Amino acid sequence: MDGHPETQPYVRLGSLPRGTIELDDLDRRIMKLLRHDGRLSYAHIARTVSLSEPTVRKRIDRLVNAGAIINAARINPAPIGFPIDAMIGLKVVRGRVKEVGRKLAEMENVAYVAYVAGSFDIIIEAFLPHTEGLFKFLNEDLDRIDGIASTETWNVLRTEKFFYNWEGEDVGLDLPPDETRPEWDDGRSPRP
Repeated sequence: MDGHPETQPYVRLGSLPRGTIELDDLDRRIMKLLRHDGRLSYAHIARTVSLSEPTVRKRIDRLVNAGAIINAARINPAPIGFPIDAMIGLKVVRGRVKEVGRKLAEMENVAYVAYVAGSFDIIIEAFLPHTEGLFKFLNEDLDRIDGIASTETWNVLRTEKFFYNWEGEDVGLDLPPDETRPEWDDGRSPRP
């Protein structure tokens, strides 16, 4: 893989090898501003949170480097011709999960691939132009991938909430009383 962000696998926060990052009130305010408008300038953010622009830049860089903020524009599939949103659970032949996952990730209509525990081995989300496209995807495209044992499909009718609108910066993070941070984790920055 090259160094372009779009070709890099997204690792869900919490499973990053770098651990977690401790947020203070200023980090939370900056994250909230960026979550509502990711195009805000450092100068605007600095004025809003009463910090200097270089300080804001350093804080944002720290949050980005820790994986707490991911810079991206989310494309809304329906207005550009892909109104069919399908979530598909896949059971995979034992020992072939990563191979199948990589092949699914290469498919242009697949926007999300996650390895999961439970009734399925992989969950994917695919966006398609029409129900005939969904039919072809399920009965032809997926059939070309060796290792898929079975699938179950859910056609998403409406989305009430999407992750990018999740107000995670405002959610408390309490560790269980017997759990401590790893030695290398000072709570402020990711491990090198």
